[in-house]
Amino acid sequence: MEQRRDLDEDYGISRRNKAKGVVENEQQVDRIKDLPDSILIHILSLLPTRDAVRTLIIPSFGGLWASIYNLDFDWCLFHDCSNNLLYTREGCGLLRFAEYVRHTLAFHRGPKICKFCLRFEFSIYHLLDELMSLEPEEQGVMIGAGGARFTYAGEVTRWIEFAVSRNAKILDLDFLACGSLSSTKYELPGFVLQSSFLTELKLVSCDVNSSAKIVMRALKVLYLKEIALNDVPIMNFIDGSPELESLTVLDCHGLRELNCGSHKLRSVMIAPPGCDEPEVKVACPNIKSLAISGWVELLELENLSSLQDASVDCYDCFASEHLDYFAVQKILEELHQVKVLTMHDRAILFLTVWESTNLPCPSNSWQHLILRTMLTKWHLPGIAKLLRSSPSLEMLDIHIIPGEVPSIVAQEDWLPLYNIREGNYWDSQDGSFGCLTDSLRIVRISGDITKDRAIQIVQFLLRKALVLQKLVICTGPNDCSMAAEELKEFSDKLLSFPRGSPQAVVLFSDE
Repeated sequence: MEQRRDLDEDYGISRRNKAKGVVENEQQVDRIKDLPDSILIHILSLLPTRDAVRTLIIPSFGGLWASIYNLDFDWCLFHDCSNNLLYTREGCGLLRFAEYVRHTLAFHRGPKICKFCLRFEFSIYHLLDELMSLEPEEQGVMIGAGGARFTYAGEVTRWIEFAVSRNAKILDLDFLACGSLSSTKYELPGFVLQSSFLTELKLVSCDVNSSAKIVMRALKVLYLKEIALNDVPIMNFIDGSPELESLTVLDCHGLRELNCGSHKLRSVMIAPPGCDEPEVKVACPNIKSLAISGWVELLELENLSSLQDASVDCYDCFASEHLDYFAVQKILEELHQVKVLTMHDRAILFLTVWESTNLPCPSNSWQHLILRTMLTKWHLPGIAKLLRSSPSLEMLDIHIIPGEVPSIVAQEDWLPLYNIREGNYWDSQDGSFGCLTDSLRIVRISGDITKDRAIQIVQFLLRKALVLQKLVICTGPNDCSMAAEELKEFSDKLLSFPRGSPQAVVLFSDE
């Protein structure tokens, strides 16, 4: 009894108040306040900077936000990106955003920064339009806040210098955000490309001076998007970053060749910028992972002898199916030896054209095939083509994304040229699937799994895969949600399907 009394008193609960069901607020313990400052700063650093600053009014945190080591300034958090009226008083315009960044950095006291993210549309024209829309008094305040001489690019440079001078390890600079491309771009200061502390650098829609010296000896991850590489060859970045492991180059005009023999570079993601650009040669004999997207027909792949996994996505513009066929055929031939291949929604449509016109798919030794598709009737022939062309396939992942029509362009321009039958497509397929007879052991279906076509392909695979060991249906939070009763009815239906493999089991996973 004495022990129970002491326990009650430790938690601030008197017998009288306990009988009333009341706990005295004065005796409650603020456990957050008792945590070390280092833990609290770590917690605040995981929040968006805007939210971390707001904790100033919480006694437990006080002014600790000023010591956070992650600074994330994202203009898109302050407005609705789908709203065209971004520069009105109702939203957070560029001037207000600049004021917010300026004040936050002025009060920051942390000696070092781990990650610095700056994401907004760098547009002098929009800035001037916004400035002119203000009342004269407000114009004076805004211009004065930026210094005696309001220099837009100069202030942005000071923000970046703030991060680099505090030995930032991750620098994420996106000067496009949700806006549109501008002819006037921000010119990246040279000191960014000479940081000895940066391990990750992301640059979106800015200019790099052709005379800039690139020396980033600690850099492991480089992401470039909408960067003109005419005057600054991509090899300047690679040669100046001897520890580089991951390289992403998306929609960068002027890219002609990516020829890298570095043993450190492991992963490359590349997307040519447009159909009016010349071909891009990619020769990286030591990389393990390659992801290509966009105008893939402009890519010339060669010397990828160490490649283990690849991903293919593309635009849905089929100007000439036969020309596209030969371009994509060459790509798949270069990827024939990878163990894992991911084919995205629009890339699968290439294979639909091939299946419908009896064009062959290059032979391959793929062991694991990942398909991310809408699973419309237009995608089914492409999936069948991939299965027929993959005699060594052991694992098949199908992630079903929402949608019923591939795209407006495809629907109007070329899909009507091919007659895809309605009903259960798999009922008309013969037994010429080598992987189903000899090698396919694991199948995983996720996403919008309640579609009729999803159920039909599950039924087909269970019946035709003769060495199948397990088929996993994912019902997790990122997949199609079902009530308990619906899930039971759905699972009972799948479990009733006949199986060609005596050891095949059907599993349901909520992960």
